[in-house]
Amino acid sequence: MVFVILSVIAFIITLFSKRNVDFFQPEVFLNIYFIVLIGAGPIALYFFSIELFSSEEYQNVIKIVLLGYLSINLGYYLAARRVNVKFSPITPSSIAEIPKPSSIIKNAGIIFIFIGLLSALIFFARAGGVPLLAKNKEVARVAALSVGGNGYFLYLMTIGMYGVALLAIYTFFFRKEKKTLLIFFLAIGLAMTGTGSRRYLLWLALYVFISRHYLYSSISNKTMAVFSSIGLLFVNLFEMFRNPDSLTTTDLSTTFLFRFVLYISNLEKVFTAFIKSDNFEYGSTFFMDILTILPGKQVDYQSWLKNITHLEFEGFGIPPTIMGDMYINFGYVGIVVGCVLFGFIIRSIYNQYILKTKNLNNVFLYMLSLEIASKVITSGISAQSVSLMWLGIFLVLHRFINTLLEPSIG
Repeated sequence: MVFVILSVIAFIITLFSKRNVDFFQPEVFLNIYFIVLIGAGPIALYFFSIELFSSEEYQNVIKIVLLGYLSINLGYYLAARRVNVKFSPITPSSIAEIPKPSSIIKNAGIIFIFIGLLSALIFFARAGGVPLLAKNKEVARVAALSVGGNGYFLYLMTIGMYGVALLAIYTFFFRKEKKTLLIFFLAIGLAMTGTGSRRYLLWLALYVFISRHYLYSSISNKTMAVFSSIGLLFVNLFEMFRNPDSLTTTDLSTTFLFRFVLYISNLEKVFTAFIKSDNFEYGSTFFMDILTILPGKQVDYQSWLKNITHLEFEGFGIPPTIMGDMYINFGYVGIVVGCVLFGFIIRSIYNQYILKTKNLNNVFLYMLSLEIASKVITSGISAQSVSLMWLGIFLVLHRFINTLLEPSIG
């Protein structure tokens, strides 16, 4: 099995070496994401504990990981066969529609940035401080989100991230001066990192990279490989800073090892718990997080899983990966069908938004879709149901803001 995983990595390296391969297409970006966070798990587990690696439970989980990976890539392949268009950077001459006036994008972005910053001030005030500056940062992070209603202010804060994305699109496509983008990037980046979460800053940087890549000048795969390595290092160093007293952060090598083993370990616990019960949820978990909007105490999906698997630790529940989420609901059939559909849908979005109909709005939509797709890989659809709903709400708000701005500027 280790040989198979290494072969998959070799395939990605080979893909990387080809010319005119878009780093941000699903077959490259999401495959690397999958391999680093999930696919490398069996290899790390082998060095961590040969006994666990050889156990029946983990051998089954390794097969599930491989099944999910192959199914997702089958979905990519089926969708890719439907287009004959090759990737090329988006230029003013190739784009389908240029917004007039162009400042609509900039002004909408700045409005969203200020909504995000105002929400951050409210979030930190209600939390009683900035979690990242607290003595026990992990406890403070959880406590901040446990304040009633603060979860919604966190979602409002992410509007600021979308604002930076719009500002990046405006800056790179219209070849504008980058100082304003840098200032707002730092402001939103500091605010989001202050919550104690590391992924927001990484995705904020990716918004800028993707905008530059598609609208200004293609970024080489080697450059993105360096960024990916730095990002992985940042994730682990941030974890050591955020949770220094944990046994999993005693040194950098231990932190890296735990990071690689984490998702396959979660998958094993979920798989073991549900294979014993032999009961499936048949899609009910897809609505569990959405129902937390209702009055009263509602249990979110990952916390529910934490209870099911009898785990005790500080922090939120466990992310079960897309394979675990599909198995919980529909068993092995769910893994195959769900992963194929996932790969097919995100590759079809890429076909439509990047290869076929080229406009600035589509670049924006694709980068948001890519972010949610990456989170679905590690946590499943159920845990991202609110993110999907929130994306829909934001897009309605985005259209409304643009409608308001257009007559006043034109």
